[in-house]
Amino acid sequence: MTEWLRIFWLPSKTVSELKELPRNAGIYYVTALWIVLYVGKTKNLRDRWKSSHHRYEQFKLLRPFGRLHYRVLPSDRISAYEKLEISRLQPAWNYTNRATFWSLFCLFVLVWGRAVFYLTIFLLVVAVLIYMIAN
Repeated sequence: MTEWLRIFWLPSKTVSELKELPRNAGIYYVTALWIVLYVGKTKNLRDRWKSSHHRYEQFKLLRPFGRLHYRVLPSDRISAYEKLEISRLQPAWNYTNRATFWSLFCLFVLVWGRAVFYLTIFLLVVAVLIYMIAN
């Protein structure tokens, strides 16, 4: 059930750190606030993201919450592993050809809505703790 959480323990980079990716083959996950949006494979992680990945513009919109998690794998295992991860996680971007206005708007609402929700919960917990300490 919590198998998808292991992705967030993998090494990761932000949009501005993509040039620091290793030059190895592997699987990568585009994530934002614990949501896996895209799973892909490549023979060279750095080269795949340094120039023209077809999801780069969408990935830039995820700042400051977007991260690219990656797992280095041997070249002969990446195809099978990518198929397994896509079928297991069913990330939304893997099932769309291109970004539309509505898909980007929904992404914006999803990511920022989740950020506001977490901030609200945090502030409520702090308020309760201050109330308990004051009384």
